[in-house]
Amino acid sequence: MIEKLPGSSGNILGFRLWGKLTEADYRDLLTPEIEKTLTDHPKIRVLITLERFEGWTVGGAWEDLTFALKLPSVERMALVVDDTWDEWMTWLAKAFATVTKTEIRFFRQDRNQEAWDWIRAG
Repeated sequence: MIEKLPGSSGNILGFRLWGKLTEADYRDLLTPEIEKTLTDHPKIRVLITLERFEGWTVGGAWEDLTFALKLPSVERMALVVDDTWDEWMTWLAKAFATVTKTEIRFFRQDRNQEAWDWIRAG
């Protein structure tokens, strides 16, 4: 599941992801929000809070891959993670950052405000 966070404004988007992501999560919220923001801003910044993240359905995984390849416009991404975050997901996020040239940082949930401050800075 995905929800847009209230701290989103201008070229900064925040989302909370939890459970298992599906194709509909991308189609109905994430992709439209990012595409809408990119119409007004050539570069965007994204904060993603992951809680009890369980991965993707097959359709969700495909959408995530195709979505990541379309996002060289993300200049900065903050990932706020809980204790369920695994090492392989860190590797996947770093691979995304390498391919898209996105600056990425990881924060634990108790540093959520620091993540928002970093995503808004500069």
